Amino acid sequence: MRPFFVLPGLMILSSCVLGPQPGSPETQVPSSIRGDSAPHGKSFGDKSWRKVFTDSTLRSLIDRALVNNPDLTAATYRIELARAQANAARADWFPSVNGSTGATANYGSANAGQAPAGLSRSSETYDLTAQLSWEIDLWGGIRRSNEAARANLLAAEYQRDAVQTSLVASVAAAYIELKNLDERLAISKRTAESRRASLELVTARRDGGVSSDLEVGQAEALLGQALTAIPITEQAIAAKENQIRALLGEYPGSVARGGSLDRLDSSLAIKGGLPSSLLQRRPDLAAADQAFQAAVAQIGVAEALRLPSLSLTGSGGLVSNELGNLLEGRSGAFSIGPRLAGPIFDAGRNKARADAARAQAGEAMANHDRAAKQAFREAADAINAHMKTGQIANELARLVDSNRKVSTVASDRFQGGASSYLEVLDAERSLFNSELELVDARRDRLLSVVQAYRALGGGWK
Repeated sequence: MRPFFVLPGLMILSSCVLGPQPGSPETQVPSSIRGDSAPHGKSFGDKSWRKVFTDSTLRSLIDRALVNNPDLTAATYRIELARAQANAARADWFPSVNGSTGATANYGSANAGQAPAGLSRSSETYDLTAQLSWEIDLWGGIRRSNEAARANLLAAEYQRDAVQTSLVASVAAAYIELKNLDERLAISKRTAESRRASLELVTARRDGGVSSDLEVGQAEALLGQALTAIPITEQAIAAKENQIRALLGEYPGSVARGGSLDRLDSSLAIKGGLPSSLLQRRPDLAAADQAFQAAVAQIGVAEALRLPSLSLTGSGGLVSNELGNLLEGRSGAFSIGPRLAGPIFDAGRNKARADAARAQAGEAMANHDRAAKQAFREAADAINAHMKTGQIANELARLVDSNRKVSTVASDRFQGGASSYLEVLDAERSLFNSELELVDARRDRLLSVVQAYRALGGGWK
């Protein structure tokens, strides 16, 4: 029983913990996000995605994606994996007890002295035994292992949030692009009908001797331009629908449309908020933070392997040469005591493990630093894009009005015989191109909202 007197001192030694204390990396952030007009206001990224994307059809698509998207499902299972690993690491704090039972038939050699003279050479042994093993956390290796496992679990949860943020933004962006393609298709069809009517007019004028074959050819080319755009846009629409269905975790197929998305832009104010809170809102940065802390904790685990380990081992149970008296008190036997074991020569293996752990922690810090700077860049780009795309859309709207007036005047002049069809040709092309550019600019304006929302850490709530 003397080994028990040693245990209190050994438990005191177990308070020693090796390696640096895990914590968030020190990150210097700018005083404001570039382009943010109100850096101290509430961030746009704090909004729930349901309050940002109010269109019922888009909401329905996002809901389906959150249920069925395989990437999000895989990220959820990674959380379960990390939780199981954390539970396994926590079990190292407690003793493990194993049980065994067995029956052995022995037959000894008389020539080897295994069977005393005059006694039977055969015998039997029966046992019912429990084994105890409990490692004392002498150098804090178990504690650091638990800290690393906990950090990995939190990192997995944040990574799932990051996948959701990306998924919500991807579905919204793809839906906006789909609506844009619908508008482009409508413009192409409307333009084709208008140009078909112009071709009929020019053809009738040529048959009446007023216009020439050149003008008819020009009208046909103008119609062909619009007709070509139709199947090209229809192909893009089908591909975009398939992309959305893939994001939803579904097979290719059509996608329902809702109403106008103008409210998505007109009802929102893009504000970055406090720069320091960006590190907390963005789940990818939070995951990088936890990955760093897990890597730091692994340094302590590796350092503990270089020193002796202390464990309390024991076994006890019932042992008898006869099955009939196995359960009697006289069959009881046990042994217990501490065991100290450590490396004597390992050719530098454990030192290399500690060096590798430090290198991994340095890499994790660099990854966090890169992610933080990338986050501020994305936020600044998104805020700037939202402002500039709005200006572009306003200018293009005025350009479309001007080109529409020019097209009307050119058509009137041609019908009145005051000009050739070349003026109509140039005016029609300019109008068609500017209308397409306008709907693209409005698309980019809406996409900048999605980009800003994702960059500012929204979408996972």
